Amino acid sequence: MGISIDEKRVYDASEGPTPVFVAGAFGVARVATSDDLVGEFGLVRECTARDLAGLDGRLAVAADADVLLAVTGEEDVEFERLGVGPAVAAGFVGPGELLVAREDGTVLRGRVVERETAENAGGDSWTELGELADVRAIDGAFVATDSGVYRATGIAQSATKTVGDGAASAGLQHVGLDDARDVAAAGRPLAATGEGLYALGNGWMAQREGPFRAVSTAAADGGRLDRAHAAGESGLLAREDGGWRTVDLPIDGRVVALDHGAGVYAATEDGTFLLSVGDGWNHQLLGLRGVRAVAAP
Repeated sequence: MGISIDEKRVYDASEGPTPVFVAGAFGVARVATSDDLVGEFGLVRECTARDLAGLDGRLAVAADADVLLAVTGEEDVEFERLGVGPAVAAGFVGPGELLVAREDGTVLRGRVVERETAENAGGDSWTELGELADVRAIDGAFVATDSGVYRATGIAQSATKTVGDGAASAGLQHVGLDDARDVAAAGRPLAATGEGLYALGNGWMAQREGPFRAVSTAAADGGRLDRAHAAGESGLLAREDGGWRTVDLPIDGRVVALDHGAGVYAATEDGTFLLSVGDGWNHQLLGLRGVRAVAAP
């Protein structure tokens, strides 16, 4: 376990630590953070987790058995199965609304019941938007796949069809690129591909060349400008003043997952968790290998 943030007295006791979650082959782990410090951590669910998404205190896990939903508290995290089936990616389109890619390629959109706990949480209804091969990630209404980036355009009103090679269904539209590994929807959207890093403007505009594997963005809020980070073979990059700079990290591991919240959070494939609130990076070895995603609900 990590150091106790409470014992360090580094946060206002009325607020408590901020939970950040890391997912992978080991399941889902909760990491307590406060400002730029990493505190205690531990597993909250054992499963094979493929993806993770958080919004407004809710956590969605795409796992090998089903999609799991949790309402995150200061200590306990209770998960409920949504009955969707094995899934490879999940993301929140908005408060209480999920976009899910099942293992068989079916992309679903549905609302989840708003409750104080995850008890009896579930989808009021799920609508099939189409089928996509090799879905890698979902964020907002964007879906990253081997054949590029797609956008969920709405609820399909009729039977959908398989989507591929730029084709569209009633609920999914191909919006460009190829070999998309990750996508970030907030602020100015980003896409990580096998050929480079792209930002969405008047079409997808190249930012950097080379393979990229993870991206995260945060919209402007409370006087802060849009924030963005991207991880690729050249290391971790941060967008500042309209340009990109290389971030100096205190470890050598490959960053495979990113998310933004009160700060920016990253995880390496070998299980090192990192965070920064703007004054450098702190890190903690979690000892959890096979990391796939990180989320700050």
